[in-house]
Amino acid sequence: MKKASITPLIRSLLAAAAMLAAGQTSSSYAHESYGYSGRIEGVWNARVNITNCKPGNIPGDVVFTSFDAMNIFVRDGVFHDTNSVGPAGQSAHFGYWRHLRRRHYEFAVRFFLFDSAGANTGWRIVRHTVVMSSSGQNFTSTGTAETFDSDGLLLTTGCSTSTGLRFD
Repeated sequence: MKKASITPLIRSLLAAAAMLAAGQTSSSYAHESYGYSGRIEGVWNARVNITNCKPGNIPGDVVFTSFDAMNIFVRDGVFHDTNSVGPAGQSAHFGYWRHLRRRHYEFAVRFFLFDSAGANTGWRIVRHTVVMSSSGQNFTSTGTAETFDSDGLLLTTGCSTSTGLRFD
């Protein structure tokens, strides 16, 4: 009889210990994700530079315009972006990101474009490769933007760079 009453108690204690260990693991991972462990997850202030394109759609040295942006890299690969460009001309920015190797990442984001009357004129897809600093506090990125009309015809390809600083 003693054995039968002790066994459920031991099982309960083991289950509680397992849940406690799982909770500590996930909370320490969350701390690393939003800390400075070199992971890109989190919220970033960014400065975007629209540049000329060198052959092969490589961003060039000439900066046509610059603007501020905020990037959100969510743990599951979801990417959100907003910027200081007038909101009447474009929709919310949704996309994805993924880890390539070490401190190298990439992201792609798509948003819709509108004319001054509010009519949909097409969409733009921005793709960047990102290199994060060893401190995990900032990054640099380079990439392209493809602009399509509302029928899906590619109109233009542009180049850009950005620098990001972790938002705390």
